[in-house]
Amino acid sequence: MHDKKPNVNASSGIIIKAPIEKIWQILAVEFGDIGNWASGVDASEGSGTPINGSTCSERACKINATGFSDTKERITVYDKEGYILKYTLFHGLPGFVKDAYNTWQLLPKDESLTLVKATTEMRATGIMGAMMNGFMTRSTQKVLKAMCQELKYFVEHGEPHPTKRKAIEKYNRKKK
Repeated sequence: MHDKKPNVNASSGIIIKAPIEKIWQILAVEFGDIGNWASGVDASEGSGTPINGSTCSERACKINATGFSDTKERITVYDKEGYILKYTLFHGLPGFVKDAYNTWQLLPKDESLTLVKATTEMRATGIMGAMMNGFMTRSTQKVLKAMCQELKYFVEHGEPHPTKRKAIEKYNRKKK
């Protein structure tokens, strides 16, 4: 019997100067629109039956991160009272990654400050999983930190982070 526990765990957090509802709207309600603010996602599209006020339950993402092909993700937890969003990547993972989940949790500090926590858990298997474990943990940690910063910028400034703007320019040049 093999272990089903995640062996790649990464997390990041950031304080955003905005009410919790504004962040929840962007992160969870507009789940399909991550391509508007995350630099690792060139484009995204929501689909599936809405859950508890969301616009969709799944999304397809054109990914520009090394090692990942385009992904499909499905919401597994949508708790708008507890401000917890969890979703699984069910398509586009490297072959040695058997499971991958992302969890976002919002915690109000006061009416205008919110702590945002992002966590990724993956189960990497086989020789490649063992060899890539440390690298994947470090690179996922870096991606989560960047996503938190980009979300903060998008929420606080109402426009994409400079890193995302560069990614948009690069993607648009590639499409021509």
